[in-house]
Amino acid sequence: MKSIVSVGNFDGLHLGHRKLIQTMVDMGKQQSLRSVVITFKQHPAQVLQQSNGFQLLIPCEHKIRMIKSLGVDEIVCLPFTKELSHLSALDFLKQHLINDLDPSVIVVGYDSHFGHGREGNYQFLQKHASTFGYRCIYVPALEDEEGIISSSRIRTLLHEGRMDEASRLLGSPYAMYGEVIRGKGLGKGMGFPTANLALDEPQQLIPRVGVYISKVFLGEDVFFGLTNIGTAPSVKQDRKTTVETYMPEYNADLYGAKMKLELLHFMRPELYFDSRAELIEAMQADLAQAKTLFEEYA
Repeated sequence: MKSIVSVGNFDGLHLGHRKLIQTMVDMGKQQSLRSVVITFKQHPAQVLQQSNGFQLLIPCEHKIRMIKSLGVDEIVCLPFTKELSHLSALDFLKQHLINDLDPSVIVVGYDSHFGHGREGNYQFLQKHASTFGYRCIYVPALEDEEGIISSSRIRTLLHEGRMDEASRLLGSPYAMYGEVIRGKGLGKGMGFPTANLALDEPQQLIPRVGVYISKVFLGEDVFFGLTNIGTAPSVKQDRKTTVETYMPEYNADLYGAKMKLELLHFMRPELYFDSRAELIEAMQADLAQAKTLFEEYA
């Protein structure tokens, strides 16, 4: 069966990505073509950047699950290696699209690139369309009043704690994924037992340090929570950033459980308190405010 194909990193799978993929899926159904997304297990920046500073918006396995939910027939997830980065755009086109997928249509966005030197863009595909017998469809960038919706713009919003805006551009709240691990038990000792999240993807972006309204997914169960991201300077000295969530309606042992944590709203920055009593008082005030917001976000 002939196919309709798109290639991209799709990090975060934001509204712009969804528009492109939905265009491809709809066209595929209209023309009886198999819709295929080619993406990568590693973001190219993780492989090509010399530093470890690059931060992903979504781990690969969850990205794939979300792409499938959009109605795509097939997902090809290629390991992104230095060898692949040296492959010319023409060789990439021949090997991974023409030979493997036999496309009738290739759909590209404003920032779609593949091949060495990012040569494989819309103009490149148009140039080779007649040779390989496909049509090339261009999907313009999705914009709002602030400009183009992009992964880099969303990263900036998350670093600034502007969760409501980031959620709007993503099409859903920003989520982190991982396993609950044992902490130092300091929250429990103050009447606020927390679930400490160890990220599945160490390079997933951790937003601005502070206190958040959150939603926790544990299997089929969903709970609202109060999440602190930071070093807890009032009670710890190791200055290690942790992600800890207190769920007022849940107090069972969670160690080893898989968790999806959605950050809904930034409440305040992390503060230093001179005494344990001041810290507990602040946590109680946070919880009182959070409970009113839980109703709003419900």
